Amino acid sequence: MEIRTAIKMPKPATIAIIFLVVITMSLYGYFRFEGSVIYPSVQFGIEADFLSEAYFSELSDQYDQIRSEHRKWYVFDTSKAIASHAILTHMMDDLLKNQELLNGHKQFDLFFETFDQHVKQLPYITEELHYFRNELNQYGEAPKQLEEMIELAACGKWQLFSAKYHRYEVSEYDADYNVKFISSNGRFEVVYHAETGQIVNDPVNMGTYNYAPGSIIPWKYYQHHKYDKVPWKKWGNTNQVSYEEIAQKQTRHGSIQQKDSSDALKQLIENKVLELESCQQ
Repeated sequence: MEIRTAIKMPKPATIAIIFLVVITMSLYGYFRFEGSVIYPSVQFGIEADFLSEAYFSELSDQYDQIRSEHRKWYVFDTSKAIASHAILTHMMDDLLKNQELLNGHKQFDLFFETFDQHVKQLPYITEELHYFRNELNQYGEAPKQLEEMIELAACGKWQLFSAKYHRYEVSEYDADYNVKFISSNGRFEVVYHAETGQIVNDPVNMGTYNYAPGSIIPWKYYQHHKYDKVPWKKWGNTNQVSYEEIAQKQTRHGSIQQKDSSDALKQLIENKVLELESCQQ
C-alpha cells in the first residue's frame, strides 16, 4: 500500500508576513546605505565653452568615466552618486563664474534639466546643494510686481499655488497676504505680498527652487519630499534663519484675511483670463 505524505503549503497570511519582513529589511539596508555615502572631491576639466552643446556632451562623458572609476559590484553601488555629485559641483562653479550667460540662452532649459537629473541620482542633498537653490531660483524671471504676475498666470505661464509654508509671522509685514506662484515647469517659485504687490524675499517666507517639483504621482511626490522638503526642514531657506526658528513662529495660514485675500486674487486671475484674447509666447 503506497503512503503519500501531504506537503503543507504556507498560509497566505504567513507568506504576507515573510514578504513584509523581507521588504522592511531591504528598505532598512537601503536607507542605512544612503546615510553612509560620502561624496569624495573629484576634479576634472571641461574644454568646451559653458552651455555649448559640446559642454553638455563632455559632462556626460565625464559622468560615465567617473562612474566607471568608482563602480563597485555591490548590491548598493555608490558610483552614480559620486559621479553626479562631481558633475553638480562642476556645474555650480561654472554657473557662478558665468552668471549672466544663462539668462536667455538657448540651452537655458537643458542646464536645469541636466542639473536636476543629477540631483535625483544622489541619496541625499548636501548643505551646499540645498542653499544653491536660491542661486538657481533667480533665473525664474518672475516679474517684480504682482500685477504683472497675474497676467502671466492667466496665460498659464505661472500657477497660483498654496502658500501654506510661506505665511509665518514676521515683524516687517502682515504675512496673511502672502501668496505663492510656481512656474509652469514646477521649478521656480515666487512669493508676493498681495497688499503691496511686492516680492517677498525674507529668509522665513521666501520662494525657493524645486529640484523635484511636487506631484500627486507617488514617486514624484517622494522625490519632492526627499530633495526639497527634507533639506528645508534640516537647514531652512538660508543660513540666516533655521527651520526650527521658522517652525516656532505663528502661521497666518487659514486666517480670515488670508482666505479673503487668496479668493480675491483667484478672482483677479479669472477676470484677466477673460480679458486676454491671446497670450504672448
